[in-house]
Amino acid sequence: MLEILLLIFLTRKIGEICREKGRKATGYKILTVVMWFGGEIAGAITGVFVTGGEGGVLVYVLALFGAAVGAAISFAIANSLTPIQQPIENYSPIPRQ
Repeated sequence: MLEILLLIFLTRKIGEICREKGRKATGYKILTVVMWFGGEIAGAITGVFVTGGEGGVLVYVLALFGAAVGAAISFAIANSLTPIQQPIENYSPIPRQ
């Protein structure tokens, strides 16, 4: 349950970052969820290999670490977006007299 609440919080933060930069947030929110679960699966698989298939707490810890890495990568991507400039209304390159 806490993991789901944390994921909801993170996707909202990603949405705020994207909207501040003038971008649509939906794709980046989906990316965050995919990176979270992908990292979690990769971490769990790594944990199974490290423990020799015995499982246990180490597998869970590595799964959570993988999820955190996935979320950090999605935040890095969102933070590296360039802002979309809004058009300036009533702009004229020639000064009016």
